[in-house]
Amino acid sequence: MASDILHIKDSYYFDVPTTFWSRHYESPAQIAGSFPWFVRLDDDYQDWEADRFIHTLSEITGEPGTLESVKSSWEKAKHSHANHGKPLDRYLNDGVAKLEATARTWASKNAPDARDPLDAYLAKNPTEEFAWVAKMIRDPQKKAAWEKASVDANSQEALQEYLSLDRAKWDQHKLDGYSKALSGKVFIPQIFGGQLRNAYESEAGFCVSRYMILEVAVAVIVLFAFRWLAGKVKDGGSPKGKMWNLLEGLAQFVRNQVVVPAMGDHDADRFLPLFLTLFFFILGCNLMGMLPFLGAPTAAFATTSALAAIVFLTSFGFGVKELGPVGFFANQAPHIDMPFGIGKVFSFLILMIELLSFGIKHLILSVRLLANMVAGHLVLLAIMGIAFGAHAVSMHMGTWSLVAMISILGTTVLSFLELFVCFLQAYVFTFLAALFVGSAIHHHH
Repeated sequence: MASDILHIKDSYYFDVPTTFWSRHYESPAQIAGSFPWFVRLDDDYQDWEADRFIHTLSEITGEPGTLESVKSSWEKAKHSHANHGKPLDRYLNDGVAKLEATARTWASKNAPDARDPLDAYLAKNPTEEFAWVAKMIRDPQKKAAWEKASVDANSQEALQEYLSLDRAKWDQHKLDGYSKALSGKVFIPQIFGGQLRNAYESEAGFCVSRYMILEVAVAVIVLFAFRWLAGKVKDGGSPKGKMWNLLEGLAQFVRNQVVVPAMGDHDADRFLPLFLTLFFFILGCNLMGMLPFLGAPTAAFATTSALAAIVFLTSFGFGVKELGPVGFFANQAPHIDMPFGIGKVFSFLILMIELLSFGIKHLILSVRLLANMVAGHLVLLAIMGIAFGAHAVSMHMGTWSLVAMISILGTTVLSFLELFVCFLQAYVFTFLAALFVGSAIHHHH
C-alpha cells in the first residue's frame, strides 16, 4: 500500500468518507473485477507470478542454474522504495536499462573507442547482476521469447490462471484489509482506455487523474464566470452585487497592481488576457486544495511546469517578434567597449549567462509555486500527525485530548494562513510572469 504522504499527491481516485463509499470483498476475483492491478500488487500474486516467469525464463535460457538467485535478489530489492511493488519482469527490464546506461557512461570515460560499450564494460565487470539478461536479449530469438513472456506475465490470462488456484482463496482477514484500503476511494473511470499500474501511476495509454479533472473544472468555472461578467459590463453599467464587484475588482487589481507596474501601460492591455487567465486559473487551483478530499493541482510539478512553460514560450516568442531574432539575443547582453576585442568576449560570456538565466528563472517560477503549495499541506499534515502520534504513545495518560484540541486549533489557524497563501502565490506568479515577458519584449538600456 502507498504511504499516507501520497494523499497530497496526484492520484487516480477521489477521497470521500468511508461511510459513503464502503467496500466489502469476499474473494480476490471480486477485487480483480474492478481493480486487476490491485491484485497484481499483492505479495502472494507476485510470488506466484515470479515463479511462473522464472520457469519460462529457464526454458528460454536453457540454463536453470543462472536463475537460482534471481528471485531472492528481486525480493530483496522489493523492500526498497524504488522497487516497491515492482513485478519480477519489470525489475529485470529496469535492471538491464540501468546496466546499459551505466555502461555507456563508463565507456565514454574509459573506453571511448569501444565498438560496444556494454561488452567493454562487462569485460571489466563480469559479475554485474543483470549481465546475463543483457547477453540473452542480444539473441533475436531469445529476445522475442523474452518479450512474449513479459507480455504474458502481465496479461489477463495470467491473472485468471492465478484466481483459479487454491492459493487464491484468501482468508477473510486479508480480504477485510483490502476492503478497508479501497473504501473511501472513488476511482476515476479511464474512459480513454488507459491502464493503471497503481493508484498513483499509469501503466499504459492516457489515464485521467484527479488533478486533471480539477484543472478542467477550474478552467470551466473561470470561463463561465467571466463570460457572465462580460455580459454584465458590455453595456457600461455600474457593478451591482457581490459577485460582479468581486470579479471586476480582482480583474482591476491584476491589471493596475500587477501587469501595469511590471510591463507599463502600453503593453499591459495586449497581454492582459493571458495574465488574467494565469491569475484566476492558479487561484482556482490553489483554492481547490482548501476543499476537503480534493487537493491543489498546483501541488504537482507537471502543472506548475506547464504554466511556467507558457510564460517561457510567451517571453521568447514575443521577444523575437518584437526585437527580431538577432535583436532578441543581442538584447540579452550589453555592448562593452573595450580594446583588442575583449569587449566582444565579455559580451559573449554575458550572453551565455543571460540565456542560461532566462531558462533557469522560468524553471524557478514553477518550483516556487510548487514548493509553497506543497509546504502548506505538509505543515498541516505534520501538525495533525502530532495528535495521532500523541494518541499512540499516551493512550492511557489522558493527554491525547489536550494535544488533539491544540492540533485542531493549530491547523484551523494555519488553514486561514493557507487561504492567504493561495491568493499570494497567484499574485506572485502572475507578477513575475508579467515581469519576465515585459523584460523580454523591451530593449535594455
